[in-house]
Amino acid sequence: MPFRTRTIVSALGAVTFVGTALGAVPASAGSVDLQVESAFFNKTKVAVAGLNTVPVTLTVKATYKLGKPGQPMFAVLDSVDSPQYSPELYSEPLKLIDGTGTDGTWQGIVNVPSIQGGTLELSRVEAGVFDPKAPIGDNDLVSGVSLAVTGLHVPKITRTVSANPVPFGKPYSITWKVTDSATGKPYGSRLKVLATKGPYCSAVKGSAGAVQTNTAGVLVVPYAPADGDKLNCLLLPGTQAPIDSYALAPNRPGVVAATPDKTSAKVGTTVAVKGNVLGFTYDCPVNLQRLSGATQWRTLRSTKQGVSGRYSLPAQITAKGKSTYRVQFPACHQVLAGVSKSFAITGV
Repeated sequence: MPFRTRTIVSALGAVTFVGTALGAVPASAGSVDLQVESAFFNKTKVAVAGLNTVPVTLTVKATYKLGKPGQPMFAVLDSVDSPQYSPELYSEPLKLIDGTGTDGTWQGIVNVPSIQGGTLELSRVEAGVFDPKAPIGDNDLVSGVSLAVTGLHVPKITRTVSANPVPFGKPYSITWKVTDSATGKPYGSRLKVLATKGPYCSAVKGSAGAVQTNTAGVLVVPYAPADGDKLNCLLLPGTQAPIDSYALAPNRPGVVAATPDKTSAKVGTTVAVKGNVLGFTYDCPVNLQRLSGATQWRTLRSTKQGVSGRYSLPAQITAKGKSTYRVQFPACHQVLAGVSKSFAITGV
């Protein structure tokens, strides 16, 4: 499952671009503190090949009531009609080149990658310096400022997991591969990538900790048993946020535990059936089922799991004699479907 976020290609020739400035039209009245009066790129269109980026200059005139001398800003851009998924693109810091931190003109570079093919639009300008893990700060939405991007030989990130599903308690590996989506072949040189993991594994700034693929664009990454319950990411790092990324939550087997509080109970009473499902199963359903006939299972009760993955389901005892039950888990998130061992409760 792809999530958010290019060196060689000399055979493709020079990167070409032409264009003139574009005027901004504010999307709304903006925030009380920060308002963009105008913005423009120094080009209207660019062509970007492979793993390269093309620098485009963005100039913004704005007022910011809370601004200080030398106040930095940055821009956020979105590709609105890219032929493939494109993450948000972030500019380099916009530096104050004229006026004051409260009323001035800011300018900086947007390094445009080939993956942003299509129409790249300026969506907002934000005060401060970009931090992928920080909440959105004071900002103003912008519309009407766009850049046409032709992406050539766009990179594609793929992966192969050593086991599917990945068993609990066992290590595994992922073979990541970066290829030219136009040819299906590697770029032919070692590529700088970041292999990260965790809930915010795509939220990385810069290239600290980067490693290199082999010349076939392949990197084999080993993972510990507990990493199977996390997002596993491969990033093509940029100077700000990654310029491309792939995030994967490995499939896990449906391992369901279920135990009744009692193995016998009076007719008309209930028995609590408790247990858990391994893996990330937050907000996923579990179903208490009773065997009907030789092979048919009928769902009696359902509930959803919390963060802990534990559940409790009431089994209503409706008749005397032994009945066979189980708890069934339908496939949810990256956890495959599974059932518990069956168990008996006797009505007395």
